[in-house]
Amino acid sequence: MDATFAEKLKSGDAECFMQAFSEVSDELYRVAYIYVKNGEDARDVVQETAYRCFKGIGKLKSPEYFRTWAVKTAINCALDILRKNRRTVSLEDRPDILAEAPSPESAAVASVTLDRLMNSLNEREKSAVILRHICDLSLEEISRAMKIPLSTAKTTLYRAMDKLRKESLENEE
Repeated sequence: MDATFAEKLKSGDAECFMQAFSEVSDELYRVAYIYVKNGEDARDVVQETAYRCFKGIGKLKSPEYFRTWAVKTAINCALDILRKNRRTVSLEDRPDILAEAPSPESAAVASVTLDRLMNSLNEREKSAVILRHICDLSLEEISRAMKIPLSTAKTTLYRAMDKLRKESLENEE
């Protein structure tokens, strides 16, 4: 991101914002979908994220961290929607998701297993795993996005991955 673009972005230039946001919108949708487990709600999360990011662009300290900031905003929006809706969507209630799977048996089992594993994590652990393995953020970026010290980010991610490993081993037995 060059200095001129960063300056325009920080000052609230709508065109620059749209360009920057369009570069991360697919990733934001994937992150939102992991949380809300529903395409319509995930699109709502992306829309709300766009709104919050545009309104709060002046609070962004370093424009080069726009992506990290937008992902964290999307996670917060997804959590807000979950709190508001207080509902759970099981894969059995969503035949459209299972219909898209290449092999119904294996994909459904993998989806259910992954869903169960991710749900075994608390929100902080889930966010750390998503930011690291879905969004491919570095530990420093995760630390900034979650507003926690780097050592806490490392510990949270380590514990989450350890918990996932143990859970998956228990499921295999």
